[in-house]
Amino acid sequence: MTISSLNTTMKVGMFGMSKIMPTPYFVMYENKLMQNLNKLKELEEKTNVHILHTVKSFNQSSVLPTISEKLSGISITSPKELGMAQTANAKHIHLYAPAFKYDVLESMSKDISTLSLNSLNQWETFKTLIVSKGLRINPKLSLEIPEHCNPNVTDSRLGIDAVEFLDNYHNNSNQFNQLEGLHFHALFQDKGEGFTLLIQYIEKNYSAVLPKLKWINLGGGHDFTSPNYDVDTFVKLLNDFESSYPNIKIYFEPGETVTQSCGDFVTTVLDIVTVNKKQIAILDTSIETHLLDVAIVQQKLKVQNTNQEPTPYLYELSGNSCLQGDIIGTYFFTKDLQVGEQIIFEDMMPYTMVKMTKFNGMEKAKFYLV
Repeated sequence: MTISSLNTTMKVGMFGMSKIMPTPYFVMYENKLMQNLNKLKELEEKTNVHILHTVKSFNQSSVLPTISEKLSGISITSPKELGMAQTANAKHIHLYAPAFKYDVLESMSKDISTLSLNSLNQWETFKTLIVSKGLRINPKLSLEIPEHCNPNVTDSRLGIDAVEFLDNYHNNSNQFNQLEGLHFHALFQDKGEGFTLLIQYIEKNYSAVLPKLKWINLGGGHDFTSPNYDVDTFVKLLNDFESSYPNIKIYFEPGETVTQSCGDFVTTVLDIVTVNKKQIAILDTSIETHLLDVAIVQQKLKVQNTNQEPTPYLYELSGNSCLQGDIIGTYFFTKDLQVGEQIIFEDMMPYTMVKMTKFNGMEKAKFYLV
């Protein structure tokens, strides 16, 4: 079969779709999304916390209104994301970015609910802005987190050094008279152990500040919808904290946990070449266009019909760009691959479509909700 005659489409009856859809595309399963949203809503009700969807993790306009309806609000970083949150009828909009231009933040301030500023410089610049303001703090917790996404590192630009903030607060608390919130983003794919350390750290070190606050944002990295998340400990810790500080509303802005395990990425094998006895399957995708986390952090993707243990069917999956390094990964399949066969990457909703490009002239992948 020649490449020009390949049929890179798939009749996906197993996804509940009746039409033949051209690959590559992302497909989200509505029933799985609702399971996650219902679990998060139940967690909100058990603890009286407010969970905000992080738009930078998933921003499909056809789905955001559903997420917004179920959860307490949306977390954003820019005017464009503000427009998305407004279109989705978000009940609460939280804004954070490492730095702001004055005219941009001033124009956004009337449309947001809460704001986290990233430095003492930004605090001095914007503290008279009429909006509920907080400061992001780097607690520098010692947690096992991949370096590329660890906000606790000592030289991180994300958040004010905790010691620096506390020294400034204790030396002259009047400069923080308009401070209404604190923001701690310290976790990554946490099942509850890190949250325990974070809440204990806050209670121990911010006792002078907490009674004067209206809210705390405990950031992302909470793996709430994982079956292994320690819900009981989470509920107890929060209920105890809220009993001590009834003046404080608690916000979370998890990214992955809202849409994890809710959808896949479907591609087609365009060709199979053998180089130095290695079989290489070339797919109608690219790490530079549809799978940037593979390129940036060497993420190992989950692929259907593969094994962890060795099999006779070892293939390197590669992209169709002109970049030599366009390599997705090496996998043991359960059978020989064929040209025209579909390769399905699992759990591909968070931090995928939001990063798509048109590198090398490739089109962005379509999105379907089924």
